[in-house]
Amino acid sequence: MVDSQLQESLGPLAAGTVLSDRVFETVSDAIVSGRIPGGQQVSDKSIAEALGISRTPVREALQRLAWLGLVEVSPNRYTRVTEVTDEMVSSTLEYTGMQAGMALQLAMRRMDDAALQEAVAMLDRMIAASDADDADDLMLAARMFVGFLTRESGNRLFATVMHESSLLVARNLRQSSTLIGTATFRGECYRQMRAAMLIGDADAAELWFRRQHGVGAGALSV
Repeated sequence: MVDSQLQESLGPLAAGTVLSDRVFETVSDAIVSGRIPGGQQVSDKSIAEALGISRTPVREALQRLAWLGLVEVSPNRYTRVTEVTDEMVSSTLEYTGMQAGMALQLAMRRMDDAALQEAVAMLDRMIAASDADDADDLMLAARMFVGFLTRESGNRLFATVMHESSLLVARNLRQSSTLIGTATFRGECYRQMRAAMLIGDADAAELWFRRQHGVGAGALSV
């Protein structure tokens, strides 16, 4: 019998060509959005039945999800969605700070003037959200900013890794209202980063971005 609740949580199968990729996108979206919550057990059989497909592509998708850390597998016992802990949130914020700094460094070496101005406009939205202590808008603006920098990095391997990890980052921070440091501290970091970007100083811009996250060499205390 098809699990109707799981079927509703998954929704329609994602568009695409490779079936295992489509299953991966469908299941990961359900996990990241919270439609399939942490701790819920899933199985290749139940997912395959809910999507109306064979179990082989589902197994392949679950292997990718396990590698990312979105699900955990105990052989012959269970497969379940991982739960977000405080330590995971902290680690995710640290990881994001390091990777975002790298994205900025790579993008600044390759962006043209138009792309730079677009990036600065996104940063301005981050500054406005930070000044207002609006955690939700800041997170959304920051994801757009880092996503743009990743696309502008010109490094396919880096972009692929960032795309894969972005799912775990989004899930781990989805319900987090964490704001790093005070509005004054964040504002100083962002404005110094903005100034460095406008004069083309990639090293300084990266340093200020990492300082805002409290990571990397010369990180400031919050």
